[in-house]
Amino acid sequence: MQFGKAFGSDIKRESKKETDVALWVMLADATNANAGFMGTCVDVGVQSIGQPNPAITHCELWMADKKQGDVNHFSTYLGAKDDNGKLCGAQWTDSMATSEGFYRKKAWAAIPIYAVDAERRLRNECDMHVATPYPTAWTLYDYPWSIWPFRTMAGLFKSDGTHSPAHCAALSARALRNAFPEVVLRHDSHWYGPSSLYLELSTPHQMERSLQLQRQTVRSQVEQEEEDELLDRLLTSSNDDLAEMDLDEARVAVSTAAVKVLEAGSGDDVDQTDFLEAQKRYAKAMYIYTWKVKKGQRDRQNEEVVRVAAASTGAAYCGAGAAVDDDEKSDSSDTGTEEATGDDAAAAGGEAQTSASATEWTIAEREAAAEAKAVAEATALLKARMQLQE
Repeated sequence: MQFGKAFGSDIKRESKKETDVALWVMLADATNANAGFMGTCVDVGVQSIGQPNPAITHCELWMADKKQGDVNHFSTYLGAKDDNGKLCGAQWTDSMATSEGFYRKKAWAAIPIYAVDAERRLRNECDMHVATPYPTAWTLYDYPWSIWPFRTMAGLFKSDGTHSPAHCAALSARALRNAFPEVVLRHDSHWYGPSSLYLELSTPHQMERSLQLQRQTVRSQVEQEEEDELLDRLLTSSNDDLAEMDLDEARVAVSTAAVKVLEAGSGDDVDQTDFLEAQKRYAKAMYIYTWKVKKGQRDRQNEEVVRVAAASTGAAYCGAGAAVDDDEKSDSSDTGTEEATGDDAAAAGGEAQTSASATEWTIAEREAAAEAKAVAEATALLKARMQLQE
């Protein structure tokens, strides 16, 4: 199904250029049963000690992808390890085996962050902070610096330089501060915990400032209704339909969800229930975009490559088998009239063994060539499809 045609229009939609970055937050919920003693202590402490409402256990950054291969999530986790079992610090987390299930949880909400060329600026900044270590247990993971009265001294005793140890909120604040000086953060990066960073970025002032960037482009009522319908389709469609959805249209739906957050959070009398619900829908839209639309299309492309490779390899094997049958028929028809005895018989046996060995090598070479050709054709097909998507 082509979603653009559902509205009776073939016009190519472009996502808004300022809606490419968000702060993801995990609202406090029950502690994971497999968290372990230390993880449980940290989770309970973050939720209940020194944190303003709403209590938030984790935060991280999300960026839209602008080119093939771009990933979306950047964060740091306590105890996260690489494939070799070593602590890896901050990282792009899309490739982690547990990521899809982790981001599927209903506890997520998100705040859009608006700035010109936001995705490129923040992505470059996050690349600089890959492998930033998580603070050690001896410092209580630096969380005391995010609560009163220690937070007042955070700027004096804690470094905010690149690769200085930082928990999730301090790392997110550091990256945002360096990437977007115009999005003013009033305190040092280590001053912030997940809740305080969320509250500062979700004030009515921040929402209204961001909404003004969107109001520079006048939208007709028809366009707004179409975008609302597109968002509803993104949030309610089946996985099969999402895998066929155009990426640009999915991005427009995510941008629409972001504007809904700004509208709900602006003004003098903000309904906090509606505001929070808009944030959850925004986070869900981003999850679906990353893990259902984009990943669904990538999985289908990989399946197509495997199918084409298998079909090409099967055809090549059939061709190689036919060639061997022809060789065998030729060998059986060429019988000769002289009988071999003694040394002649031994020589003939040696020649026959050499001929059989050569035939085996010929078959192996043909099969290898056929397989290489199939892989090359499949790779070319995948590249062509990627270019068409771009």
